[in-house]
Amino acid sequence: MANSTQQTGSSTSAFVSTLIPNLIIFAVFVSLFIALKNKQTRVYTPRTTVPTVPKECQPDPSPSGAFAWVNHLLNKSQSWMIQQAGIDGYFFLRFLFFFATVCFFGACLILPILLPVNATNGKPDSKGFDIISFSNVENKNRFYAHVFCSWIFFGLIVYGIYRELYYYISFRHAYQTSPYIDSLTSTRTLLLTSLPKDLDDNETEIKALFPAATSVTFARDYKDLTKDVKERTKLSNKYEAALNKVINKSVGINMKLIKKNKELPEKTNEVESYIPEKKQPHHKLKPFIGEKVNTIEYAAEKLPELNEKIKTQQDEYLHAKSIGSVFLEFPSQLELQRALQAVEYYKPFRKSGTQAVSNATPDDIIWDNLGNSYYVRLGKKAIAVTVLTLMIIFWAIPVAVVGCISNINYLTEKVHFLRFINNMPHVLMGIITGLLPVVALAILMSLIPPFIKAMGKVSGLVTYQQIDLWCQDWYYAFQVIQVFLVTTCASAATSVVPAIINDPSSAMFLLAQNLPKASNFYICFILLQGLAIPSGALLQIVTLILSKILGRVLDNTPRKKWSRFNSLSQPSLGVLYPVYSLIGVITVCYAIISPIIIAFAVVAFALVYFAYLYNLVYVMGHAMDSRGRNFPKAMFQIFVALYLAEICLVGLFVMAKAWGPMALEIVMLVATMAAHLYLKWRFIPLYDVVPISAVYDAAGSENYHYPIDDQGKKEIAATGKSFWDGTTSPADAETVASSGKADASVHKPQPTFVGGEDNGESGHSVSMAALSHFFKPAENLNFQKTRSHMPAFLNETVEYTPEQVVPYLHPSVVSEEPNFWIGRDELGLSATLIGKSNGLLVSDENTEFNEKGKPEYTGPPPGYEEAVKA
Repeated sequence: MANSTQQTGSSTSAFVSTLIPNLIIFAVFVSLFIALKNKQTRVYTPRTTVPTVPKECQPDPSPSGAFAWVNHLLNKSQSWMIQQAGIDGYFFLRFLFFFATVCFFGACLILPILLPVNATNGKPDSKGFDIISFSNVENKNRFYAHVFCSWIFFGLIVYGIYRELYYYISFRHAYQTSPYIDSLTSTRTLLLTSLPKDLDDNETEIKALFPAATSVTFARDYKDLTKDVKERTKLSNKYEAALNKVINKSVGINMKLIKKNKELPEKTNEVESYIPEKKQPHHKLKPFIGEKVNTIEYAAEKLPELNEKIKTQQDEYLHAKSIGSVFLEFPSQLELQRALQAVEYYKPFRKSGTQAVSNATPDDIIWDNLGNSYYVRLGKKAIAVTVLTLMIIFWAIPVAVVGCISNINYLTEKVHFLRFINNMPHVLMGIITGLLPVVALAILMSLIPPFIKAMGKVSGLVTYQQIDLWCQDWYYAFQVIQVFLVTTCASAATSVVPAIINDPSSAMFLLAQNLPKASNFYICFILLQGLAIPSGALLQIVTLILSKILGRVLDNTPRKKWSRFNSLSQPSLGVLYPVYSLIGVITVCYAIISPIIIAFAVVAFALVYFAYLYNLVYVMGHAMDSRGRNFPKAMFQIFVALYLAEICLVGLFVMAKAWGPMALEIVMLVATMAAHLYLKWRFIPLYDVVPISAVYDAAGSENYHYPIDDQGKKEIAATGKSFWDGTTSPADAETVASSGKADASVHKPQPTFVGGEDNGESGHSVSMAALSHFFKPAENLNFQKTRSHMPAFLNETVEYTPEQVVPYLHPSVVSEEPNFWIGRDELGLSATLIGKSNGLLVSDENTEFNEKGKPEYTGPPPGYEEAVKA
């Protein structure tokens, strides 16, 4: 009897034991954030203080009040939020707000209905949260309440997905056709990989296929050059570190001699006066067995040789062998879109598996993967997929152990050596079954993303944007399979092991009955994600430690100190989306089975939203500009949650022999599948292309308007087909009919973005339309209205000087001779070392030593140029 009481009370004690520590952590972290926010501006508001942040991305200062920033940000306009958080950050916030809103309305619908249905006239032995869960229902007719609640709740989610995807496409097309984006080199450059053999290194044929292209640049094999550049980079890093080390150490020794009134060396400007040659920095030319050389002397001799060798190869870069990929630059986005939309309709491109990539900057390209043919790429992808699949399978072992721990007290009846657990206090039992597995699971999952990204590179992906999306796919799969499915099954199975051993035929029935009890673990999991994680994100504890403690020890050169202050952390959206998508999966799956979980999810999503609202505006730099591509992927991934929820309900109804509810839930499952297929057909083809009519419309043409009904789906297909058969696309046909010249009305897009605070919009920055407009996306989320909410800076165009034009060439081809930055000391050591540098670009400008003998910077490093968006 005592054992039974211990088991049934586990959910309550686990909840309390998880809630209290997380509340304490939340309170401590938030209190520290409030206390430090106005004092440590570099940590908590770097976007307002770091000079390298572009002016248009510098927000107004955060209000000084403890929580004044919350109201301050909530009252900002949508255009302001887009500008400050960036496109990708804005859509991540919109994703969080979507789930917070869905959970809020779901709670308003589900809790008043299902809590009484579950709690009344149930099983007499139910305890804790089990009383208000699906498992407490005995009357089969009550399951109709669960079915119809699922219909409304899941239907609301499906419609919400449709609405958000419609908005994303309108937004993407409006953003792409803005003057600012339209003027970027990356917007006018098309990458084609895996070219047919007859087109490889054949500029004449490429120009014949794409006559509008103004520049044709083939990717080439620079293996030897790349090897030399890597060697130079590695040696350059050693050289700069060694120069700074001997200067810093010599200055320190000199200060100690002065402090102790000891005699100073005769030549105070010579390193050898303070550090004998044997104690100066040395390194081995080969690991372990290589010759040991003086780093400064060797580098001063070797680097000029490498510079000359690299320069010779760079001058002959066009002689290298082409590797089957080409960059095409067009005079305008209009011509690029015509070409992009046509690629899939050219038969030789289809046969060779040619891939078209747009909106990629040179820094975004994974150059080593451009030489992969279609079949090589397929083989590499198969290897990467196999490795990750096996990893998912074997990763289930430690995750299953974590799941078992959450219900370990149920094993004591058959596993005798665990019976000591029954004697533990409720508080300790709660920590073991509640907090411990949640923390262990979070640590396990944090180890996965770097490996997934490495496998993405192995698979042959050609841009870092693609790797980020690859990571989002696979990390989401890991999260759903390991954190949800494996943990749920392990937790549910553990709770019924004794009963299954006694009566194996009852396994499926017992698992179905106990599946809702696994929700207790996820309530604890959501508490961790909703309290400790967002408060930790606000506190920026890692950044705080790095800047105030480790930074002072590790940053011993002017360049390191300059980089520490002027570099902002970047959000990895391919990692962030799956983490919070998982909370959505858990909430959707258990919303009907254990409704109380949805209340915790509302709080969790709200707190996470506020934390990232602050960080994306004031702390984090903008991630790579993927134009919000993670967002629609995340919206489609919600269907996984819907399928799992509906299948679980069908299974539970089958086990309960509730055939009517089962049939109705199957109807919902089929409807969800149909909606999923429709939305994929409707929206996926529109992700990366812009209808020609949108370009005309944005340019101020009065003869054609953006196709609101299908957002250009039919037109894009027609444009692609007409490119090769010589006919005129629908958009061009109408323009020609009215003006006589297809391109006469196409000029630079007109400045129509109001932006700022005066765009006619008020209230929450990322809120969806008012309830009365919720079911009218074509009227309220269309192309023109979306354009009116864009930031004003998008009216500007980027004007490139000849020096600022970044060519689409391998980084080793454009790699410049390195600059070396050392601290300028009063002893003249830096000047002496510059004189012995053998013509290398060594500089001590914008540096000095402080009164403690530590190097400081007073300006940017040598060769620094403000980045220009490509």
